[in-house]
Amino acid sequence: MNKTEWPPIAFGTVFWKEVGDKADWITRIESFLQQNIQLDDYGSGISAIRFVSVAVMPSNKRHEEYIKYFRKYKELVVNLKLNYDAVAQAEEPAFLQLVAHLFLRAIDEAPQQKIKDFDWPRFRRDVTELFEEEGWLQPV
Repeated sequence: MNKTEWPPIAFGTVFWKEVGDKADWITRIESFLQQNIQLDDYGSGISAIRFVSVAVMPSNKRHEEYIKYFRKYKELVVNLKLNYDAVAQAEEPAFLQLVAHLFLRAIDEAPQQKIKDFDWPRFRRDVTELFEEEGWLQPV
């Protein structure tokens, strides 16, 4: 992998065409985190988080979930699946809740990558508080 220039927190999507119009809503959470979170406040272990939400038919095996850490670049790359049926039925508020919960799941699972010098508990707490203030952690 070559080093690319990314904002410190970058969101992307892999969405089935039937729900693709909802992918634009994800920029709301991405922009919000970019404005309110500075990764270097939590240590020097991560310089970028690339978070990809996947919403494809359950039968699709091409886009599997993974979390990878590229130590050389201090980049965490996360691909996690949203529930396709929930995305298909969701209006914007429910969709944002789904993505917020998925991002928190990524935070919970990322420490398995054994990233040095990153304060995961404080990062999780701060992101949770921000999401709660926006109403994104209400029951889905």
